[in-house]
Amino acid sequence: MKSNRQKNILDRRTFIKNTTAAGVSAAIVNGSSIAAGMMVARSATAASSQGVRRVICLYVPDGAPVKGINRWLPTGNLNLAPTSLPLEGVKKDCIFFKQTLISDKNGTGCGGHANTDKAFGGIGQRSTFDVELANAIGDASPFPSLQLGVQSRGKGGLTSPTKKNGNTILYENNPIAAFNRLFGSSGSAGGNGGSSNTQLSKQRIVDIHKAELDALKRSLGSAERSKLAEHLNSVKKLEDRLKASMDNDSPSACSTAGWNSSNFTYSATNKSRFTREAQLQMDTTVLALQCNLTNVISISLGNHQAEQVIPTLKHNNIDYHKCIHGGNINAFIEMRAYLSEQVAYLIKSLKEAKDEFGESLLDSTLVIQSSDMGDGNVHSSIDAPIMLAGGGSSVRSGRVINAARHTSVFDTAAHLLGVSDKVTQYGQGPITGVIA
Repeated sequence: MKSNRQKNILDRRTFIKNTTAAGVSAAIVNGSSIAAGMMVARSATAASSQGVRRVICLYVPDGAPVKGINRWLPTGNLNLAPTSLPLEGVKKDCIFFKQTLISDKNGTGCGGHANTDKAFGGIGQRSTFDVELANAIGDASPFPSLQLGVQSRGKGGLTSPTKKNGNTILYENNPIAAFNRLFGSSGSAGGNGGSSNTQLSKQRIVDIHKAELDALKRSLGSAERSKLAEHLNSVKKLEDRLKASMDNDSPSACSTAGWNSSNFTYSATNKSRFTREAQLQMDTTVLALQCNLTNVISISLGNHQAEQVIPTLKHNNIDYHKCIHGGNINAFIEMRAYLSEQVAYLIKSLKEAKDEFGESLLDSTLVIQSSDMGDGNVHSSIDAPIMLAGGGSSVRSGRVINAARHTSVFDTAAHLLGVSDKVTQYGQGPITGVIA
């Protein structure tokens, strides 16, 4: 019996075959949101259970203060350390990995600056895990993957956690541009988009697909038009379900009403607005998943040279890199705890958000926190702050588990998604004790 994913792939191939046979360019079909986007309706209609089907790869640069005294890893009954303490409210949704090595393809330690793609398993691989994953499940959504950055460029140069076919993929650092790419400009003052009055429901996405399908239908012959009926019917079913939800005054899972960029203007040179930029990008992340626009998102919280300055912190006159190497361990601890606050914001947002089934978005999403080293001050490879969050009942959360290599976390995620046979094995296979 074929899985829903296998059926979607066959449906997509059949659709493209039929339309190209009718004289419509394959490039046009693939270039529109039809071939991928309408499969969202089919997948959502056919889904009988939630399961894990989304992944966020989160890069936190320069490790954590762990040499000598580990100030990241929880102890005892999940007692959080100083730099992981901001995760207190979501720790039961997390798995913290201990004695974890930042390793290359062969299992050799490779922690340190440059080659940022090591964080997502890129050393020795042509493509990083997020790219492989997008290739495996990306055709089920309009955007195979998204790369959202927070000050991910600068003195660090053109480095990135993501590599595709040996080439660096740069991240979108402008939250306004990222939002508008997905949802279009809201038309607010200054062209920033995303005011508190803007809304985008799934109805708008359905309307886009219907319009494209109708336009394509007019270009086909009468015999070929009938072959689109099944796809149009799938879109109609989703539309009917959305209307019923609205008639019942049920809140839409897909709405930009809470995305607010008021009083924010992006500046690539202003390194003091990290918090606002990070939270806007994470708000966009949640919306993109809620609206089924993608299932794979990569987020880069800074770059490996760590230039951000946080005005609200005690050590607010030096950037993150100087906090790490300035000889003041308290500065390093404070800044790294601040980054954990941003991670906690993302996890809490996913937990509070609802999907189209009315369930927590976190239950169907895996958040993989990775880094490029263990202790940033000495550029070590061991004891890296690697963490997994989400996954609902599929994951045995709220514990500390040994993981010899950080790359094995990616193998675990691939297994949970059911795509182990389609994604390169980066580590030593799924980690024992993670999967419920």
